Amino acid sequence: MSAPAAPEPASGAQGRGEIRRRIRAHDWAATPIGPLSSWPQSLRTIVDLMIEARQPACVVWGADLTFLYNESFGRILGSRHPAALGRPFREVWPEIWDRHRTMIESTLSGEEQDAFEHHDSSGGWLGWAVGGFTFSWTPVRDHAGRIAGFYCAGSEATRHALTEERLRQVQEAARIGSFDFDRETGKAVASPEYLELYGLPNNLSDSLSYEKWFSLVHPDDRSRIEAVTRRAVADPVCHQLEYDFRIIRADTGEMRWLTARTKLVRDSDGHFIRSLGAQWDITAEKDAEAALRESQERYRSFISHSSEGIWFLEFMPPLDTGLPVEEQVELAYRNGRFVDCNDAMARMYGLDRAEDLVGRTLDFPLPSSDPDARAYLAEIVRSGYSVTGVESVEQDAAGNSKYFDNSMIAVIEDGQLKRLWGIQRDISDRKRAEEQRTLLINELNHRVKNTLATVQSIASQTLRNASTMQEAKEAFEGRLMALARAHDVLTTESWEGAELRNIVVQALAPYRSLSEDRLTIEGPEVRLSPRIALALSMALQELTTNAVKHGALSNETGKVDIIWDIDPAESGPRLHLRWQESGGPPVRTPTRQGFGSRLIERSLARELNGNVQITFHPDGVLCTVDAPLA
Repeated sequence: MSAPAAPEPASGAQGRGEIRRRIRAHDWAATPIGPLSSWPQSLRTIVDLMIEARQPACVVWGADLTFLYNESFGRILGSRHPAALGRPFREVWPEIWDRHRTMIESTLSGEEQDAFEHHDSSGGWLGWAVGGFTFSWTPVRDHAGRIAGFYCAGSEATRHALTEERLRQVQEAARIGSFDFDRETGKAVASPEYLELYGLPNNLSDSLSYEKWFSLVHPDDRSRIEAVTRRAVADPVCHQLEYDFRIIRADTGEMRWLTARTKLVRDSDGHFIRSLGAQWDITAEKDAEAALRESQERYRSFISHSSEGIWFLEFMPPLDTGLPVEEQVELAYRNGRFVDCNDAMARMYGLDRAEDLVGRTLDFPLPSSDPDARAYLAEIVRSGYSVTGVESVEQDAAGNSKYFDNSMIAVIEDGQLKRLWGIQRDISDRKRAEEQRTLLINELNHRVKNTLATVQSIASQTLRNASTMQEAKEAFEGRLMALARAHDVLTTESWEGAELRNIVVQALAPYRSLSEDRLTIEGPEVRLSPRIALALSMALQELTTNAVKHGALSNETGKVDIIWDIDPAESGPRLHLRWQESGGPPVRTPTRQGFGSRLIERSLARELNGNVQITFHPDGVLCTVDAPLA
């Protein structure tokens, strides 16, 4: 049998022609596979395919694994070419033989090995000076059907190698440590960056034990890390493990935070056999997180203990601040919601806790149906959502009006209002005090004018009807004193009204020295307005003065009964008051009506909007009052 024909290399395939000539010229008779003429057809065919292949390829044949290769693979071999042609595979690659012997034996037993990547002992890719390759192993059978060798086809992995080199440089720059842990040996291969993280010497790069690593884990984290790791390893479907933990550096004793990302490799039965992972220092991030937490705690402590309301409003979606004012107000009602506040803020609205306000819209404190509320929001919009010391009238949970002093600031990005936060103080008490003060001032002005007019009228009528200046003086002083006593009662009640009993008692106060059985005061509690109280006080003054001068209180045996009751009429409650004198000197009807009588029957009736009548019975004067209380 002649040697296989070797066609001349085609144009552009000079390299393939060179390796073909070397194969023809080689002394194959001196090798276990014998001379070319004795090669089986399967070997001739696979060698032809190998020579013509553009990618690196080789053939390993026979019991001694004789090595053949094409021109592209020769460049991979470098200085080993051309001496490697025809030599046993183990002699060509002694540095990888022990590592890949099992794989080669599996290929020869009939198992195809796909896309294995291998490094030589120096860390480079199988002979590549500047890169690497990826290759697959395919068994080849002889004419008898037995596996006689295998065909190895490789593809350049320069891009892959460069990528790994760049990744290694990134890991070095970022101080990302990597490791490869073998469960069977209990040891890990660690990168220089990994050892640097722990402050370990470089001589531990291929023999870092689990025990040594675990001893550097912070004592407070050991039980947690061990529990998490044991659960992950025992779970056959778990392939990823992530956690943050603290270590104590071996060289300095410094505490550092690391984060670990680990891939768990398992066999076909799901048993853990190996782990690959990366770790890097996150101490700066943890310190920043701690500082942020401390800042947040200080913030929460401040707002929780503040007596002022602090709130945070968010707009989803953000509000376009370029829209007309009314449209912005409408969108604020629709999209604005309270997302945070303190308890003081919630209490201002009659709520128990901050959580009761969170989630509510602006319609809760500022009803959209209230024109004043919408006008207030419109002013906020016109101010650019930044105001200080602006007062508002808002509504609490019970529907009561509350007054607030507001300051707020907005977070606006690209013309979009995203958030609004503010501080407000409840000024309801102050506003009510101001309103009360204004009311009192107005009431005082009114009362002073009325009092002066009353004094003027009293003076005029007293002087006109008095017989002598002494009589005028005494009458005028008595009436002024009655007016003063009525004012005292009203002042005690802050001019909000007075009890009828107090008015009667004050009118009779100058005559308390009389025995109790001569003065009878009887009736239920009745609240009088300031106007009615003053008028009734003046009338009682006139009745008392007349009784002392001419009536029942002018002797030792006369009596005065002041009795009243309330008639619950359909039109409203009415006051019935009766002044009855008895036991005094016989009474004669006066020939003319004096100031006192006119004051009682006309002025009092007008002030009370009721009926007042004086009757001069011989047994004693009777005065009756019938007036509405409303």
